[in-house]
Amino acid sequence: MPIPTSSIGAGAGPFSDPFAGAATLNLPPSAPFVYLASVESGSVRTEGLEQPTWLPELAIFRLNPGVQGVEVIRDGQPRTAAWQMALEARRREGWVVIDPQLTVPAEYLPEGEPVGPYWREEAVYYKRSGIAGTRYREVWSQRLPSRRPTAPPRYGFDKAAFNRWLCHLVEEDLIPSPDAMARAEVLDQLEAWASSQSRIPDSSLRSQRDLVVADRLELHRTARVIDPAALAAAKPPAKRSRK
Repeated sequence: MPIPTSSIGAGAGPFSDPFAGAATLNLPPSAPFVYLASVESGSVRTEGLEQPTWLPELAIFRLNPGVQGVEVIRDGQPRTAAWQMALEARRREGWVVIDPQLTVPAEYLPEGEPVGPYWREEAVYYKRSGIAGTRYREVWSQRLPSRRPTAPPRYGFDKAAFNRWLCHLVEEDLIPSPDAMARAEVLDQLEAWASSQSRIPDSSLRSQRDLVVADRLELHRTARVIDPAALAAAKPPAKRSRK
């Protein structure tokens, strides 16, 4: 799915009756976004994975006109012109921009979500402002049951499916794994936190704390580091068909 070319809130007017036509959610409209990845940040993740694995922490870059280099386009310009230079600036800073047109395979999606991009559009009407429009959410952000249909919706995040997708992207060398310096910084932070917790007077609580800290440190020291080049070299060569 390409980045939308229509204006946010296109369709019904921004002050139109929210109860006329399709049902809408009680949330403010938002701009579309892209995911950014970097070798400089990461964490060890376990949920949904076969073993603890170092994976990057993705940043969400909202494409709000007039903010962080996203331009306000003139009449006749394609909407993509608004954020081309902003995204190029992020690339020069070392970020990897994950293509919003990238299709997320079904095995990495929450149950019931169709195959498509990593963002999804929802029609919204925010009661506090009276503004209708479109809201863009991460596909792994799933709506939870509400007590009342008119209540602001609540969301949960499918960490297991998201982690599997991240792992897939790193294995395919589409985004970088956290580098050695980033991993060392996380370990240093954990060790510093452990040292700050040393003044616990109760010996039983201190013993429990020591076990938790030791387990966390061991988890991070032994977690899998994905090497896409090694994975590619280990794959058997494709068989040529005989004609």
